[in-house]
Amino acid sequence: MIPKIMLLIFLAYSIAVGASDAVSAETFFSDPDIPNGETITYASRVGDKLLTVVEKVVIEREGEKELYKITSRSNPLDKTIVLEKDTMAIVSVHTVRKYQEVTLDSRLTVIDEKAHFSSDVVKLADFTTMNYLFRGFPFGKLEKLKIGYYGEEKKDKYPFNVTCKKREKIEVNGRTIECYKLELGMDGFWGSFFPKSNMWYSLESPHYLVRYKGQSGPPGSPRRVVDLVSYTVLK
Repeated sequence: MIPKIMLLIFLAYSIAVGASDAVSAETFFSDPDIPNGETITYASRVGDKLLTVVEKVVIEREGEKELYKITSRSNPLDKTIVLEKDTMAIVSVHTVRKYQEVTLDSRLTVIDEKAHFSSDVVKLADFTTMNYLFRGFPFGKLEKLKIGYYGEEKKDKYPFNVTCKKREKIEVNGRTIECYKLELGMDGFWGSFFPKSNMWYSLESPHYLVRYKGQSGPPGSPRRVVDLVSYTVLK
């Protein structure tokens, strides 16, 4: 079993860097109708350090399936994610992490994922694409979602949860955007050690991320704030 504290550290870092690897085989996530050519720029801040992240979406076809191909580019991290359009189920993830000492290339491909589905539970193969998957969250229909992970020994234990809070209007770069607020946290003992992270998604489809507030890494690390800079659809 993966120690919860290690999983917690990985989860916090994965979401905070502003790019995201995960999904269930049979999922209640729905298609948020992301337009072909969508381009979003974010400003990611930790203290005085500013990082720019640019994300682009292209719709491709593979046989009878339509796919979202999402690319995320920043100085320390490049990522390409392919999701099934109808279900937001993961097809593949290609990640390049760029450090001063080394560049690391990793690839994830979902080959055979058995269905695991409940009305309020989702089991994930990996956590680092959650901010993309949550664009397909059943906003207005479900208040709380339990999140489990493959490899845990207790089948009915779901240490993480995401809660849909009240709608909020977010002021960002001279714009006011009405949003759904999602709160991500942990249940039980570890919940008292790990501050909750908050994500705001546009009320209107395609429910793009407008703001993120949470830790930039393991417990005790500085907070990170990610704000929308621009949203365009290139023809």
